[in-house]
Amino acid sequence: MWQNEMKAKTELFTENYQELKRNFRFEYGPMHYLGALLYANEDKKVRVESIINAKDIIKRNTSFFSAFKDAAFFALAAMLSLEETPEDVFKKTVIIYDDMKAAGFYGSPYLTLAAFNIGRNPSVDTKALVRKTREFYDAMKQEHRFLTSVDDYGYAAMLATSDLEVESTIREMEACYKLLQNYFGKGNALQSLTHILALGEEAAEIKCKRVVDIYEVLSRKGCKPSKYSQLSALGILVLISKDVETITEEIKAVYEMLLEKKGFGNWSISRHDRVMYSAALVSNVYITDIVKSSLNVSLLSAVTNIVVAQQTAVICATTSAVVASASSSNS
Repeated sequence: MWQNEMKAKTELFTENYQELKRNFRFEYGPMHYLGALLYANEDKKVRVESIINAKDIIKRNTSFFSAFKDAAFFALAAMLSLEETPEDVFKKTVIIYDDMKAAGFYGSPYLTLAAFNIGRNPSVDTKALVRKTREFYDAMKQEHRFLTSVDDYGYAAMLATSDLEVESTIREMEACYKLLQNYFGKGNALQSLTHILALGEEAAEIKCKRVVDIYEVLSRKGCKPSKYSQLSALGILVLISKDVETITEEIKAVYEMLLEKKGFGNWSISRHDRVMYSAALVSNVYITDIVKSSLNVSLLSAVTNIVVAQQTAVICATTSAVVASASSSNS
């Protein structure tokens, strides 16, 4: 059962990638993989016309030099194309973006993603979510003045759209940070991981031990994640499974499937990126199964938070890579 489901998900991901690469040749390579994953996570084949339409919506509703048309342009278009009413969602996103700038956030591709995260939320009180996002961000900044920057906007919005309280969540994040800093080293990647772990209800010690266990087992299996850019993906795995051996074996199986696919071999992407996509695909199958088998409203709410967290983790990692690549090209 799992093998068929996972194989189908992996095939869809790789086919989506090829379709995006054929039709959007001038986009940064990492965005092809991201768009393919976003569609695969929804069990959908890429709809090229829908993405083109979403790009047109963004262009029509923003100025020439808008941050919406910067590094995150394609990511936003791909996400927008999956919405039932893309124009309405985007117009709402633009208003929220302006509200966030008025609240003291700096305009950037990261802020566009944070605004979209809030904009697609069913909450009607978006101004309250903007205020809560600011509260989370300021609290993060207070704990890690030099680490916290624009690339944390997405995580602050993710936490704001959950039902978590700011003060207790920050304490939980800091407890996880202190428990893991000697193993992973202090830095932005670890901070991003703690943003994800804060969504889990288990004790910090338990969550952090499982993070290390997953990292070490994956490394032994030849699927070592990057300590510098992809730790947040481990946080998702901690939230969805307590069986370290099984979930790491499943990631290894997907990793080996991807390795044989065109565009996913050693000459095309890094080992670390292949691990990230493998973990994301496995996570999505787990999340889908949880949703299908659960009638518990509170659990489904928690799963919704995990879905947003998974998307935030992959999108932030990809956008950071694109921003770095663009900066390097322009220097």
